[in-house]
Amino acid sequence: MRCYGYDETGRQIIDAEATVIREVVKRVLDGDSMRSVVADLRAREVTTSAERPWTQQSLSRLLRNPRLAGLKTYHGEVVGDAPWPAIIDRDTHGKLLELLDAPERKQPHATNVRKYMLSGGFLVCGYPLPDESGPGTHIDGKPLYTQPSNSGKRGYVCRAGSPSYGCGRIRIAAESLEEEVAARALARLASPKVRARLERSIGSAKDGGAAMGQVLQAIEDRLAESGQAYARREISLVTLTAIEAEAKREQKQVRERQAQAARLQALPATTPEGLSEWWVDAPLERRRELLALVLDRIIVKPATRAGVVHLDADRLEFVWK
Repeated sequence: MRCYGYDETGRQIIDAEATVIREVVKRVLDGDSMRSVVADLRAREVTTSAERPWTQQSLSRLLRNPRLAGLKTYHGEVVGDAPWPAIIDRDTHGKLLELLDAPERKQPHATNVRKYMLSGGFLVCGYPLPDESGPGTHIDGKPLYTQPSNSGKRGYVCRAGSPSYGCGRIRIAAESLEEEVAARALARLASPKVRARLERSIGSAKDGGAAMGQVLQAIEDRLAESGQAYARREISLVTLTAIEAEAKREQKQVRERQAQAARLQALPATTPEGLSEWWVDAPLERRRELLALVLDRIIVKPATRAGVVHLDADRLEFVWK
């Protein structure tokens, strides 16, 4: 993939893109935040060399690239002058690196310990947006992210900025929502019909574990064969790409079935009373696994009444498995 600012050969500057780079560099060095610069580029529909919207990550990678200063690298290390023209001078490149690598700009140390039960895809935005193709509305559908309020209360929001670039208009308190979701999920698991279906699934999962492994191996074999066929020039790159895309889709489906089978076999109890007792002291990840048995996602719509303290259940559209 070509570097933004240069043509496919990497030797010639694309003037329009170079102008954008110099503008962005000046704004960042003058104190504009990366978030505000990215938001402006997206609003102006300025895209990357792959014709995708800019993100803070992709813009940061570009601004750090020594190529922009006419420098050649080898295994990530600058080794000398490059044969292509520079878009920014080396002094500016050095100032950029100093600014972007400043300790105060570093993100807090990440942790994989979850503090929110519904993070990671359970919640999606249901804000209605104008349909550009004509009358009507469509659903934003971006995932909600965790974010405490100014007072420190846990909540879920549709972020207007990185990484989802959603509508920025949906927020819902975490505590009351999680209580509602837990109550509904446990009630669903208490249903004799649902339990019977899960028990049948557990049986089929136990019987079909080896079969799913064989399916994955068959997909891997198909990918290897198609790669060899492409190497022998028996199929085109377009055909190879289509085969790989379909194979990845099938792999995702099979692995989700494997994950669901593991959840089913780890089901802590099959009676309503047993599940409720287990839930009280269960670790957060185990609760999430139980939810994943029956819950696909929840669409969170805008609040219908301003100033409501308690959960407005009318905002929630549950999509069950």
